[in-house]
Amino acid sequence: MSMDINNSAFVYSVNMLRLLLKMQLITQEEYERVLKISAAHYGAEQIYV
Repeated sequence: MSMDINNSAFVYSVNMLRLLLKMQLITQEEYERVLKISAAHYGAEQIYV
């Protein structure tokens, strides 16, 4: 159950990052760096973005 919550939270964070990137509020480099940090935080083993 907690893995489902972590997966949902990770997907939400990725979508928020994509929105920030699309709005040009962050750079591609920042997007990738935060994506890796978020994946580590939520325990995502594979990232398909």
